[in-house]
Amino acid sequence: MPNLTLQINPSQPVLGLLREQQLCYLLLTISARGSGSSRPVNWALIADASRSMRIPIVDEAQFRALLRENAAQETLVDGVPVWQLSGPVPPEVRAASPSALDHVARALHSIVERLDSNDRFTLVACAEEGVLLSRSTSGAERTELVRGISRLKSLNLGEQTDLAQGIELGLNELRRGRASERPAGGQDAAERLLLLTDGFTQRPEECLRLASAAAAEGIAISTIGLGGEFEEDVLTELADRSAGRAVFLHKPDDIPRAIAAELSAARAVAARAVTLSIAPATGVTPRRITRIRPALTALEPIERQHPQNGPPSDLVEIRLGDIEANMPVMLLLELLAPPRGAGLSALGRIALASEGTPAAEAELQASYQGQSAIAPLEVLDAAARANAARLQQRALELAARGNAPEAARLLRAAAIRLDDLDEPRLAEIARGHATALEQGGATNPLATKELIYATRRLGGE
Repeated sequence: MPNLTLQINPSQPVLGLLREQQLCYLLLTISARGSGSSRPVNWALIADASRSMRIPIVDEAQFRALLRENAAQETLVDGVPVWQLSGPVPPEVRAASPSALDHVARALHSIVERLDSNDRFTLVACAEEGVLLSRSTSGAERTELVRGISRLKSLNLGEQTDLAQGIELGLNELRRGRASERPAGGQDAAERLLLLTDGFTQRPEECLRLASAAAAEGIAISTIGLGGEFEEDVLTELADRSAGRAVFLHKPDDIPRAIAAELSAARAVAARAVTLSIAPATGVTPRRITRIRPALTALEPIERQHPQNGPPSDLVEIRLGDIEANMPVMLLLELLAPPRGAGLSALGRIALASEGTPAAEAELQASYQGQSAIAPLEVLDAAARANAARLQQRALELAARGNAPEAARLLRAAAIRLDDLDEPRLAEIARGHATALEQGGATNPLATKELIYATRRLGGE
């Protein structure tokens, strides 16, 4: 059983003797101790293989030369504005200008060399349709895996992208890999689905439904968004629902580093499929749970079916996913505590489980005194970061609905908080967004992504 530890700060908050509910902050730090050995992985990579991912990426000099020869024209591909060649790609240009899929293939060749017989790997390409290039295969069968990788760049799967098809194929292969026999006494594999895309997808709701199903099985979906035109709200939600990681890349040549980092993170997993349960005491209401680290985001409780007989349960359960060794998860728990008399009073009970097995638990108590105490600095800092992130998220939601004035006001308020948190660059991006909205212009999609993904790192990822 994994060695999970739980720390609560403050261990016993001091609340005032008020006549109304009061807010109580608790900072939870959950750590897992590794076994010292590398964990096997059962993972699938889903690569967007639409035409925008296959277009050679030329440097500025090559691009200007093509324009002078009228060999390129601007058009929309998969919802992304791109320049396309008017005819076949000259061999010298293709040789010197790899596409995004070239970078993916290069990264996978390197990854295959790091797999062994305890690992499983699946490769799926998708555009208008999904294609299984490598079924769930042992890492020792390198020839078979390389054969699947070699097919990646030659596919023609249409203009649009339906990532849901690819995700579904990948999940099914992960299930096959899970059913394969593992060595006696060996560790359960970390299960990952890595999705890489540079554009829009059809059926985003189906993608999110599949993410919820994956989370229920302990499968994390990590996402890599490339460039400035992908749907960051879909990719971050896919990761958050399944306790995966969300990465934003400006350039295709960063793809190998990102894929390698995902493999390393999976190998470092010390506790699998961790859940947090909160049983509040009578009168206590959990208001919000925000993950501060490793990526700052609000966490949604698991939807639970109420019993047919008897009152509904107040138990709140949160999926935390896999926890890496030496990579603690930090959560900000906000509770609304009821009025109480002086003395110690129960706030509730929290428990951790890994793969359904109880691992750690603690009682939550508060000391009611004449005046509430100021929370520790670490707790106040976490609350400030969570509040700044919520302001930014709410502002972008309002901007998407067309309420530019209120969105700009919230972005300026978020910028002030970001300055206080010593995040001047992020504050500058927020103010630039606010100015664009106030002037009636469109916000820069690339800057929006930078704001969203940088805010997720506010917790210190």
